Amino acid sequence: MEALLLLVGDSQFTTGLVTRIQHHSDVQIITAETQDETEDIFKDYSPSVLVLQADYPLTQELCLYLKQTRDLAWIYCLVIELRDPINSTNWEKQAMGATKALKMGADVYLTLSPQARPSDEQLLQAQLAAALRHAKLYQTLTRTNNLLSAIALSDALTQINNRRAFDWELPRQIRAAQEKNFALSLMVIDIDHFKIINDTYGHLIGDKALKILAERLQYNMRDYDTPYRYGGEEFVVVLNHTSPEEAKAISQRMRQTVSDHPLVINDTVEINLTVSIGVASLTPEDDSKGMSLLNRADQGLLAAKSAGRNQVRFESGL
Repeated sequence: MEALLLLVGDSQFTTGLVTRIQHHSDVQIITAETQDETEDIFKDYSPSVLVLQADYPLTQELCLYLKQTRDLAWIYCLVIELRDPINSTNWEKQAMGATKALKMGADVYLTLSPQARPSDEQLLQAQLAAALRHAKLYQTLTRTNNLLSAIALSDALTQINNRRAFDWELPRQIRAAQEKNFALSLMVIDIDHFKIINDTYGHLIGDKALKILAERLQYNMRDYDTPYRYGGEEFVVVLNHTSPEEAKAISQRMRQTVSDHPLVINDTVEINLTVSIGVASLTPEDDSKGMSLLNRADQGLLAAKSAGRNQVRFESGL
C-alpha cells in the first residue's frame, strides 16, 4: 500500500518537489500551500511523511504542532531548503535555520540544489526511503500494540471485555457523561446459584453457560451499551444515555429474557438459569472513578439476592 506524503510550501517549491519524487512508486503525493488546506488534509487523511519548505511561514509552526500532538507525533517530518551551494555564502545562517527546525521537531533537515543533480537526487531518494521505513515500522508496531491491547482487555473465556477494561472505561464514560450532561447507569448481573451448575454438570458445562450468557447479553444490549465480565459469574453493563427509569426497564427485560429462555448447552443438556441484577444511575455526588456508582449497583445486587433472587433492585443512594 502506498504511503501518503504531504508537501507544504509555495507553488514553486511543491511543483518542483513533485517532479523530483513523483516516480517513487511507494508514495502518493498531496500538496498544500495554506494553513487551512493543511488542516483539512490532516482531518481527512493520515500522511506518513511531511515535507516542508524551510523558509515557508508555516514550517516551524507545523513542526511544533506535529511533535506536540500525540496522534501526529509519529509522522516523519522532513524540512528541505533549496539553495545553490555554488552561490551560497552564508553557511552560518543555514546552520542556524537547520538547528531551529530540528529543535522545533523536524526529523531531518536537507539542503538541496534547486536544479536536480545526481548526488542530490540520490540523497533525497535515500531520505524518502528512510522516512517510509519509519512509517512502516510505526504501522507495524501500532497493529501489534492494538492486538496486545485487545488481548489484555478481553476475557479469555467469554470474549467480551474484562474487568481491566471496565476499570479503565468506567471513569472515561463518567467523565463524558458529566462534561456533556447525559444520563449514565450501571447494571451488575450475577447468575443465581451458579455453584450448583458447576457441581451438577462440571466446570466445562459451567464455562459454556457463561459463554452463552455473555453472548445473550451482547445480543440483547443496544449498540452503545457495553457488557463486561467482572469476575466469576458476575457481569457489569455500562448503560450510556440511560435514565434510572430506562435502566430499570432494560434490567427487567434482561432478567426476564434469561429466565424465559433456558441455555441450550448441547443436545442433552439444557439449563434453566436466572439472574439477580443491581442497578444504579450516576448522580452529581458520585466520584470520578465510579466507585460510588459501582458500590450502589452492587448494593442493589445484594438486595435482589436477599429478596429471593431472580430480581432487579435499583439503588438511588438517597
